[in-house]
Amino acid sequence: MPMIQIEQDSPELIAQVRRQIDEMVERTRKTPGIVHVAEEFVHGYLAALLEQRLLSVEQWRQLLDASRAASEQG
Repeated sequence: MPMIQIEQDSPELIAQVRRQIDEMVERTRKTPGIVHVAEEFVHGYLAALLEQRLLSVEQWRQLLDASRAASEQG
């Protein structure tokens, strides 16, 4: 199986995750009853990125904290 190189914590990936967080906040503003589901979706997305080593633990923590903060403010 050929080896491929993947950049951890790529700026494009971080921007994509931040868009997902923004979308979560927007969805929960429109439909407050889905807050828990939306949070779990984003947290699962972050966990998958961490598991595949696309995010470092430090970046994962920062994005998880940002997601939680955005959810509380939303």
